[in-house]
Amino acid sequence: MRGMIGRSLNELSNPARRKFDKLRTAVLAGGRRLAQTAAMASRLARNALPQACALCADDSGDAILCAPCMNALPALPVVCPSCASPSPAGGFCGACLVRPPRFAATIAAGRYAFPLDRLVQGLKYEHRLALAHPLGDMLAAAVLRTLPPRPLPDAIVALPLAPARQRERGFNQAMEIARVVARRTGCPVASGLVRTSAGRPQASLPWSERRRNVRGAFGCNVAFTGRSIALVDDVMTTGATLDAAARALLAAGASRVEAWVVARTLAPGAS
Repeated sequence: MRGMIGRSLNELSNPARRKFDKLRTAVLAGGRRLAQTAAMASRLARNALPQACALCADDSGDAILCAPCMNALPALPVVCPSCASPSPAGGFCGACLVRPPRFAATIAAGRYAFPLDRLVQGLKYEHRLALAHPLGDMLAAAVLRTLPPRPLPDAIVALPLAPARQRERGFNQAMEIARVVARRTGCPVASGLVRTSAGRPQASLPWSERRRNVRGAFGCNVAFTGRSIALVDDVMTTGATLDAAARALLAAGASRVEAWVVARTLAPGAS
């Protein structure tokens, strides 16, 4: 008995290399059965309760949008690679040649027009969080279609809201979209970009005042030294907010910043 002092009860009652084997096997088997049951229940639920399209309310199977509505989402014309504004030859637009933004490139999934604008507004203002999935899918598809031969960035960073605005809304629509894009592309989401001042909502301001409203509005509480970053947001209008955020990331050591947005607003008269 003296030689057994210090041994665990497990060592006394189980042969070597077989400690808790039966329990471990049972737990693993139970977990697999539970996962299989959950997957089967999910498939049965989708078949029994088909999804209504978020736009036309027609049967969309297990998707948020039906195929005709997905195909009807407004595409962008040929755009400037820097800011995604229309550029007939696909080269840099005059504005970017005169005053290049702090972000090096922009990928936009579509044009901010009906019915894509309804989906963005439904997520942002009506708390329809499920809409982040088709919007994120659209953006991820645009990224994977546009990015090569350029490599994926090191990380995705969602454009942050001011703390008071996030508390009021309860979520950050850019983060919800970024998580979907991360899953589709395999590019991880990183934190560290913060909103340091609230300012007035950009949507309430004329285009000419938006750059001044977000000047110095972002900072970083971690270093991004040598990392390439994709900034994700729902809509780009003037690009002023993304430009201010890119400035903060570059000041924190980022080697390159791109803007990835679901929708690009075109200036009046642009097509």
